[in-house]
Amino acid sequence: MPGTPESRAEPYRVFFSHGGEDTYIVKGFLKPKIEESGASVFLDAGEIKYGDDFRKTVLDELASCDELVVLLSRSSIGRAWVCAEIGAAVIRRVRVVVVLYGVAEQELMPTGFLSLLGTNKLLVMANFDTYVLELKARVENGHHA
Repeated sequence: MPGTPESRAEPYRVFFSHGGEDTYIVKGFLKPKIEESGASVFLDAGEIKYGDDFRKTVLDELASCDELVVLLSRSSIGRAWVCAEIGAAVIRRVRVVVVLYGVAEQELMPTGFLSLLGTNKLLVMANFDTYVLELKARVENGHHA
């Protein structure tokens, strides 16, 4: 049936941005929860092989994602790629969901992240399941970027 999630040619795509030190929690806990919503998740950890063009792969995935999820942690706030990935999503005007993990909002002031994010509501880890429910509704309704 046209218009139903099952008939979409492309799945709802979520790009997951994070710091390398957070790979365990992202791969083992957060990515599977997002996949439960029916969304397809790109995570550079394990998906980019040795010899692959990292930059091209990341840029291609950013160009086709419907939503960006960013885990802002002590590890990720110092990574240039995390900032670049947020910038790419902002330019494309796709939804950016920021999950705070071990950092407080006020700690982000000197990093410039809050300016880049504008008025986006920040998500604390305790509310991650609520986000997944909201994402599931977008996936089911076919709300692509």
